[in-house]
Amino acid sequence: MIENITYDEILKIANEISSSAEKLSEVLQKNNITELNDFISTVEGYSKYLNTTVELYKEADIALTDLTKEKK
Repeated sequence: MIENITYDEILKIANEISSSAEKLSEVLQKNNITELNDFISTVEGYSKYLNTTVELYKEADIALTDLTKEKK
């Protein structure tokens, strides 16, 4: 959990962001609009960032659990 949001909720948001960026990219390509390519790349990058952040937090949770067990 990060703040008040569960990992699953964050991953769901990341997937929705990625899906939306993909759909927007398709629409823009069909209409030959290139001005928003940087924006779409940024949105896709943020989605990847969220996924990576969740993985890092999960790994940190495991490490902290292991450390807590060792102290007992």
